[in-house]
Amino acid sequence: MKPMPEEWTRAVAVVAHPDDLEYGVAAAVARWTGQGKEVAYLLATRGEAGIAGQRPERVGPLRVEEEKRSAAVVGVTEVEFLDHPDGLVEYGVPLRRDLAAAFRRLQPEVVITMSFDLTWGEDGPVNHADHRAVGLAVLDA
Repeated sequence: MKPMPEEWTRAVAVVAHPDDLEYGVAAAVARWTGQGKEVAYLLATRGEAGIAGQRPERVGPLRVEEEKRSAAVVGVTEVEFLDHPDGLVEYGVPLRRDLAAAFRRLQPEVVITMSFDLTWGEDGPVNHADHRAVGLAVLDA
């Protein structure tokens, strides 16, 4: 894998759920914001289906607050949620439209997103459907 060029000033990181960035790219984001770069977070869902045994109306606000706090730790001040339903994100025009509108508003030079491959690695587990939909929609937006 080639190193990512760092000759840019503004990026947006796009994922499906709260905590996706923390498991994937938060350390790099901390590096970039430490260099004075602006990084915004754009999440397709609020993660309301993400805690088994708890009601979505309680979980969504909890996960939004956790995401905002974790973003602040790595120097991100702009966190936006597109409010697609957690676990039910569909690839299509509505998702692409929301992403394209955010890209126009945020004007990033770099867009960071997650894998939209069917599996995590050649022999890995199946990638979450929301991850696949968001990753592919980012490319098309």
